[in-house]
Amino acid sequence: MQSNQLEKLFKEYVLECNYTRALSPETIKSYTHVFNAFNKVMPEISAPEYLTKHSLNLFYERLGTRERVVGKNIVSGKLKQSTIKTYYSKLVAFFRWMERNNYLDVGFSDAIVKPPEPKYTDEKALTDIEISKLMATICLHTMDDVLMYQRDMLILNFCIYSGLRRNELLSLKVQDVDLVSRTIKVNASTSKSKKDRYIPLHPQLLQQLDTHLKERRLRGLKCPYIVTSTRKDEQLTVHGLIHWVKRYRKLSGVRFHIHQTRHTFACSLAKSGADIATIMKALGHSTTQMTERYLRSITPEHARNYIDKLSY
Repeated sequence: MQSNQLEKLFKEYVLECNYTRALSPETIKSYTHVFNAFNKVMPEISAPEYLTKHSLNLFYERLGTRERVVGKNIVSGKLKQSTIKTYYSKLVAFFRWMERNNYLDVGFSDAIVKPPEPKYTDEKALTDIEISKLMATICLHTMDDVLMYQRDMLILNFCIYSGLRRNELLSLKVQDVDLVSRTIKVNASTSKSKKDRYIPLHPQLLQQLDTHLKERRLRGLKCPYIVTSTRKDEQLTVHGLIHWVKRYRKLSGVRFHIHQTRHTFACSLAKSGADIATIMKALGHSTTQMTERYLRSITPEHARNYIDKLSY
């Protein structure tokens, strides 16, 4: 056995994820990040035969006692249940691949104790006041640039009115929008679920989109993507969107990120009376269990308006 066999096998696994299973670059990046952490913290496990059903527990313990970077901070201490669940799911997916390819005994992954579902108590959804602050900030700081104002307002409204993932938003093309039927198509090739889905366009988003596309045509801009750079007639990059978020976090004082707006969209639908199956389809989830995690900002107090309207 070569000392780096596990790493070589992981590279084979990534190739399959990339070409055969056609997973998104973001998903593959997350798998790689988790494996690199495991490989660094558990150097003695250099080949499949050194793995045991207790290896992940030791990995969690070691990771919790060493300093690690979280955002801009260096922290140490016990891992969050959500972090443990993430590491478990991504590493076990790799272990199951090794089982299928006869590098591990069949059933090895099933012998690993599955961590409990994390209990979320923090509120992820943006409040109405926070959304208003972001809109006001965009208006204030783009009033001298019509194209930038339209583009920036469009990004925010696409997020809160359609709940698109970052990659889905950046990959959305003009041809994916049907202004007549008022729908947008999220293509399977860009969706995490690998399935096409259609999302109805909110009237406000529809109007902004129509206005922005007309402005682009008047200026002779021909980029096929909806969200573009304001400097060049090109698709906005991931780095460009990250810069956009940082800019408006600083200017507005609202601490937010793009994925948080998916929670906002889901909670807004729930507060409006949408059933969980409808929300699940709009978000592109495969199970209602995943959707329920997005609704953790819904509290019993939100039922007040409905309760007040009850009549017998």
